[in-house]
Amino acid sequence: MLTKNSYSFCCPNGSDGSDYDGDGVTPIQSALAVKEFSNADTLVLDDVAHFCWSDVFGGETVAPELAEWHRQGRPWYGDEGIIEKWAIMY
Repeated sequence: MLTKNSYSFCCPNGSDGSDYDGDGVTPIQSALAVKEFSNADTLVLDDVAHFCWSDVFGGETVAPELAEWHRQGRPWYGDEGIIEKWAIMY
Protein backbone atom coordinates (compact mmCIF):
# COMPACT_ATOMS: atom_id res chain seq x y z
CA MET A 1 0.00 0.00 0.00
CA LEU A 2 2.90 2.38 0.72
CA THR A 3 4.18 2.03 -2.85
CA LYS A 4 0.78 2.58 -4.42
CA ASN A 5 0.07 5.60 -2.22
CA SER A 6 3.45 7.24 -2.72
CA TYR A 7 3.42 6.59 -6.47
CA SER A 8 -0.09 7.98 -6.86
CA PHE A 9 1.01 11.13 -4.98
CA CYS A 10 3.86 11.65 -7.46
CA CYS A 11 2.09 10.60 -10.67
CA PRO A 12 0.21 12.93 -13.00
CA ASN A 13 -3.48 13.05 -13.78
CA GLY A 14 -4.72 11.26 -10.68
CA SER A 15 -3.16 7.92 -11.64
CA ASP A 16 -2.99 5.33 -8.91
CA GLY A 17 0.67 4.75 -9.80
CA SER A 18 0.29 1.04 -10.47
CA ASP A 19 1.73 1.35 -13.99
CA TYR A 20 4.96 3.03 -12.87
CA ASP A 21 8.39 1.69 -12.02
CA GLY A 22 10.55 2.89 -9.18
CA ASP A 23 12.25 1.98 -5.94
CA GLY A 24 9.07 1.30 -3.98
CA VAL A 25 8.75 4.86 -2.66
CA THR A 26 9.60 7.19 -5.54
CA PRO A 27 8.50 6.50 -9.13
CA ILE A 28 11.37 6.76 -11.58
CA GLN A 29 9.80 9.55 -13.63
CA SER A 30 9.57 11.69 -10.49
CA ALA A 31 13.16 10.98 -9.56
CA LEU A 32 14.37 11.89 -13.03
CA ALA A 33 12.15 14.97 -13.32
CA VAL A 34 14.59 16.97 -11.21
CA LYS A 35 16.82 17.05 -14.30
CA GLU A 36 14.22 19.24 -16.03
CA PHE A 37 14.54 21.94 -13.37
CA SER A 38 18.22 21.85 -12.54
CA ASN A 39 21.58 20.76 -13.77
CA ALA A 40 21.47 17.66 -11.56
CA ASP A 41 23.14 14.43 -12.55
CA THR A 42 20.88 11.38 -12.55
CA LEU A 43 21.54 7.69 -12.14
CA VAL A 44 19.14 4.75 -12.45
CA LEU A 45 19.95 1.64 -10.43
CA ASP A 46 17.81 -1.26 -11.61
CA ASP A 47 16.12 -3.51 -9.04
CA VAL A 48 17.24 -1.46 -6.03
CA ALA A 49 14.80 -0.64 -3.22
CA HIS A 50 14.46 2.66 -1.38
CA PHE A 51 15.04 1.24 2.09
CA CYS A 52 15.72 -1.99 4.04
CA TRP A 53 12.15 -2.31 5.33
CA SER A 54 12.48 -5.82 6.76
CA ASP A 55 15.33 -4.70 9.06
CA VAL A 56 13.40 -2.05 11.00
CA PHE A 57 10.71 -2.16 13.65
CA GLY A 58 7.35 -1.58 11.99
CA GLY A 59 8.61 -2.15 8.46
CA GLU A 60 6.26 -5.08 7.99
CA THR A 61 3.32 -2.87 8.96
CA VAL A 62 4.27 0.27 7.04
CA ALA A 63 5.49 -1.40 3.85
CA PRO A 64 4.78 -5.14 3.80
CA GLU A 65 5.48 -5.58 0.08
CA LEU A 66 8.78 -3.71 0.35
CA ALA A 67 9.78 -5.70 3.45
CA GLU A 68 9.12 -8.88 1.47
CA TRP A 69 11.31 -7.66 -1.42
CA HIS A 70 14.11 -7.01 1.06
CA ARG A 71 13.72 -10.42 2.73
CA GLN A 72 13.94 -12.02 -0.71
CA GLY A 73 17.31 -10.36 -1.26
CA ARG A 74 16.51 -7.22 -3.19
CA PRO A 75 19.26 -4.70 -2.39
CA TRP A 76 18.60 -1.18 -1.15
CA TYR A 77 20.51 2.09 -1.62
CA GLY A 78 22.46 1.56 1.61
CA ASP A 79 23.91 -1.85 0.73
CA GLU A 80 27.68 -1.75 0.33
CA GLY A 81 27.73 -2.87 -3.31
CA ILE A 82 25.02 -0.36 -4.20
CA ILE A 83 26.67 2.55 -2.37
CA GLU A 84 29.73 1.98 -4.55
CA LYS A 85 27.58 2.49 -7.65
CA TRP A 86 26.04 5.82 -6.64
CA ALA A 87 28.75 7.31 -4.42
CA ILE A 88 31.04 7.90 -7.40
CA MET A 89 28.70 10.73 -8.41
CA TYR A 90 29.70 12.66 -5.29
